[in-house]
Amino acid sequence: MSSSASVPVNIRNARILVVDDNRVNRHLLVAVLQRGGFPHVEMAEDGIDALAKIEANAPDLILLDLMMPKLDGFEVCRRLRTDPNRRDLPILVQSSLSGSEDRTRAFSVGATDFVSKPINATELLSRVRIHLENQALLRDLQGYRRRRQGELALARSMQERLLPAPSRLRETESDLGLSLSAHFEPSSELGGDFWDLRRDGRGRLIVWLVDFSGHGVGAALNTFRLHAILRQMDLNDFDPADHLREVNERVCPLLRSGQFATMLVGVVDPVENTFHYASAGAPAPMVWQAGDAAPEFGDSSGLPVGILASARYQNRDLALPVGGRLFLYSDGASELWTADDTVLGEDGLLDLVRCHMHQEEDAGFLAGLLGSLTALGNFDDDVTALVLTRRA
Repeated sequence: MSSSASVPVNIRNARILVVDDNRVNRHLLVAVLQRGGFPHVEMAEDGIDALAKIEANAPDLILLDLMMPKLDGFEVCRRLRTDPNRRDLPILVQSSLSGSEDRTRAFSVGATDFVSKPINATELLSRVRIHLENQALLRDLQGYRRRRQGELALARSMQERLLPAPSRLRETESDLGLSLSAHFEPSSELGGDFWDLRRDGRGRLIVWLVDFSGHGVGAALNTFRLHAILRQMDLNDFDPADHLREVNERVCPLLRSGQFATMLVGVVDPVENTFHYASAGAPAPMVWQAGDAAPEFGDSSGLPVGILASARYQNRDLALPVGGRLFLYSDGASELWTADDTVLGEDGLLDLVRCHMHQEEDAGFLAGLLGSLTALGNFDDDVTALVLTRRA
């Protein structure tokens, strides 16, 4: 017989419940288990007694007889599996029944394994050890998953705090006459998109929209890095192209090979009635006015940030008078895979924007557009969308 020294430490203190209506069998099984290195064994004389003891002191494994009075092992197993907290509990059924139908029935109600009577001590101990070790591994995995989910939830909350708060949007509208609505949705727990807005030295509104390559933790870390860089930069004499050049020079040494970001930064100029911007490979911005039949695309050519430190960028202008509307978005919107296995593309996105462009409220436009996109397919990438309207 195996000794307790051969039982792994992580399962040596496991609690085992032996359920059998035959007193001799109960004591025999307890003796086998204790001599095999499992000192914490409790007994139950029938199914009702077993359920009461499981409720009072949850075991790590149950050795369950099938044929018992009052409440048989099939019903005990079925009841345990209806409890969400007992679905992973190892249940080893033991029976002298040898028919395949009985085994099939036992497994159909949730048995983990089947041990035939008369009991073979070596086989029984081996099966008990295997299932207790599997249970320990499962608990470790579940604990790791809970910790990971908690950490990701915290990181997601931190990433969302990078985005402008609603109070800043209200302040922008009251101070500058610019209404603004935005949507941010990562493809997984964390994403590589973010957007921001600040004032330059002349009080004009600067808007950034960034999309880092990749998904998950790596992409999210890069958004934190870039956000910190932007907060350190001087915005007094703001020029979009010069700003992109400086951002690129600072970001290049921080990114690993193959990492980069598309980025669009621009300033709403109320004197010139323009959106004055520069692009680092970002999706083309759209603008329109109340009477327009379709939006106008801006030029968005430029090398993404993080690829070449010597890259230079070009300033461009889009007309944005009072009543004009600006739409910025990450490529998760235009690269949506539709139900018929095609990519939406910028032209497809333009058609959807045209359907909703005359919505009076920014939030209404954005909700309608996102609803249309969702109806077409599922987002495989992070999605950020931003709409800004110049009010009186």
